[in-house]
Amino acid sequence: MTSVERYEKALGVLDTYIRDHNLRHTLERERLLKIIAEVNAPVFTVHDIDAKRKDAHISVPTLYNSLNLFVSARILYKLERTHGVTQEQYKWALDAKNSMRVICTRCGREAVFTDKALLRIIQERKYANFVPAHFSLYVYGTCKTCRRLLIQRNNNERGREKLKVEN
Repeated sequence: MTSVERYEKALGVLDTYIRDHNLRHTLERERLLKIIAEVNAPVFTVHDIDAKRKDAHISVPTLYNSLNLFVSARILYKLERTHGVTQEQYKWALDAKNSMRVICTRCGREAVFTDKALLRIIQERKYANFVPAHFSLYVYGTCKTCRRLLIQRNNNERGREKLKVEN
């Protein structure tokens, strides 16, 4: 989906939400939605749109209030990730698909994976009073590179300890 298509679809959803909830339609929200639609990353933070926000003369409170509105309208998802520091990240809800990712807790590296058996289990699962649309699965751990560095560091420390004992 292109940024123009994403913007037009999101604007339609926003207009419906605003009308249904008796809110005001503002030019700042529209501008911010257009700025967000132009971000090419699948997941983005406030910092990713902050410089463009300043160029559009949108205040910080308007930015955060609009992001909360977009989440309420189900245009965006809010993800809270913790890599040492908790950071709010946003993802488009309009073009959401099932996703499975592994995330290294040491370096933050992410990789997408697929598991057909796990996908089938999740899709066939019945929930009381709930109909799932899609899912995101995050598996946290240590990547191959970080694990290798940890092993090397541990081996070096053991070697030093061994030399101290022998001397």
